[in-house]
Amino acid sequence: MHGKLNWKELRADHAAVEELSQILHVPKISAKLLVARGHGDPNAARFFLEPHLSHLEDPFKVTRLKVSMERVADAIDRRETISVIGDYDVDGITSTALMVSALRYFGATVRYYIPRRFTEGYGLSQPVLERAFADGPPDLFIALDCATNSTEQLQWVKDRGSTPLVIDHHRATRQIDGDLLLVNPNAFGGSDGEVNGIFCTGGLVFKCLYGLLKILRSRGNKLAVDYNLRGQLDLVTLATVADVVPIVRENRVFVRHGLRELQNPWRVGTRAIVEQVIAERGKSFTSTDVSFKVCPRINASGRIADATLPVEMFLTEDEAKARQIAEQLTEMNAERQRIESEITEEASRMVEDKYANRNSIVLFNDSWHTGVIGIVAGKLMQRYRKPCVVLSKEEDNTAKGSGRCVNGLNLVDLLSKCSSFLGAWGGHPLAAGIGMPVGNVDRFREAFEVQVSEALKIIDVANDLEIAEWLDPEDVTEAFVNQLRKLEPFGSGNPQPVFGIRNVRFTFPPRIFGNRGQHFNFSFRGGDGQVRGVAWNRSDSLPIAQPCDIAIRLSIRFHEGNRSVQAELVDFRSQNDRASQQRHAAEPSCVGQEVQSVL
Repeated sequence: MHGKLNWKELRADHAAVEELSQILHVPKISAKLLVARGHGDPNAARFFLEPHLSHLEDPFKVTRLKVSMERVADAIDRRETISVIGDYDVDGITSTALMVSALRYFGATVRYYIPRRFTEGYGLSQPVLERAFADGPPDLFIALDCATNSTEQLQWVKDRGSTPLVIDHHRATRQIDGDLLLVNPNAFGGSDGEVNGIFCTGGLVFKCLYGLLKILRSRGNKLAVDYNLRGQLDLVTLATVADVVPIVRENRVFVRHGLRELQNPWRVGTRAIVEQVIAERGKSFTSTDVSFKVCPRINASGRIADATLPVEMFLTEDEAKARQIAEQLTEMNAERQRIESEITEEASRMVEDKYANRNSIVLFNDSWHTGVIGIVAGKLMQRYRKPCVVLSKEEDNTAKGSGRCVNGLNLVDLLSKCSSFLGAWGGHPLAAGIGMPVGNVDRFREAFEVQVSEALKIIDVANDLEIAEWLDPEDVTEAFVNQLRKLEPFGSGNPQPVFGIRNVRFTFPPRIFGNRGQHFNFSFRGGDGQVRGVAWNRSDSLPIAQPCDIAIRLSIRFHEGNRSVQAELVDFRSQNDRASQQRHAAEPSCVGQEVQSVL
């Protein structure tokens, strides 16, 4: 799992590709990707290419969803008081905004609370519960994106006369109470987990609202007839992309239609945050824009300040207030980037000095900002391609932080085998929140290393880079990139394809930019003229005057009203690197192609 990426060309049955290309009238590269990703059947491919809202499943197929939404409908009918608690990440924030706005639409008296990261901790903590109950217990208490494993806290809620309802997607680490109103496919396993376990909490809230509408309409609620369910997909898309759940099946329907909602938002708060990042007229809104431009801004307030700000932005109908909050979030995100960059560099030095030869990384520093160490863990995992846990010290002398895992290993399983050293923890196979006494950090580091090493003896974690197709430089055109657009939205489960070009030769040094010189530009001549290239967060640089292969992602760049093809560098390899890897005899060659950097 260490070392250089191993480039492997994507394989797909040639006859199946030809047949699908002819039946659907799509380019062969699109047909190849469809076949290779399990959509070779023409009907399945049509569903994938044109996901319709009519493809959404009956929400009552989700375990306990119907009984849970009947309880919500009862609360609306009886004019009961309702409190909502959501997590402070994008999924929790948008889920809270979705639920609160819907309940208020139906006339409910509802309050919402987002944990204060630095004083109340993560999830359904006792401090946030006490704040929520300070003015008396609500009749219905809804926890979003947390609380599946909060047995003591949920009992505390019951003891005060409130009915708890949990909507969450985190893995269950305990036996679930039989009478708990819990909507979480990952807590019950079986067919529910297999079919619906891909949803983030925002997706599950959408399913819940769909079910709630059906119940209220059956009860003759006139407001339910006019409720704009489709319009809620703007927030569902933010949650789905931010939480990196697979963008397949119903999630693909959510995101495809949600991106259209984001293109022309009806919600004042959504419009305000989108205007912060998309200034070019005519630019299509993509999942990449969501992931790298919108979601970091929403996350920033919870990382360094108060996560109620974006909830207020999404709930307000005051355009000036929404714009003011959106501008605040942009400023907070810039500060978050600065802090995160400093910690990432310091953490990288620790890895190189102490843990370079290990199969896992566990870092602890009592001065690191707890709000950004999850991002740091993700960057270290990508840089070193190892499971990574990054921890900082809390005021109560506990070490808290986040873990990120490579594909192929299951972080929840690894942590469960080290649970004797942990306090509160939970999450997904690829990401988790972790807490423990400071005195346990060293012992946890050794136990985690043992578990990862043992897992690697059984599981082959491939360090592969999938090359969708080898191209000649003249193949890189705007028309070619536009052909791929129907495969969007890209994301987990449907990654943006990577293309290779062989034997390119750079005649000038790339132009370096960024505060620490961590990015660089290059260019090459494609079929429509010069293609602008960019490499993000690279510690290495392209060789000069020596032929190399480049692996790139392609997109359309909008700048000052003009459109052009942009290439994002994913990886490069020298001739020696190539010789050490397994080559396919049919790979085309572009010998001697000269590529110039942007000067």
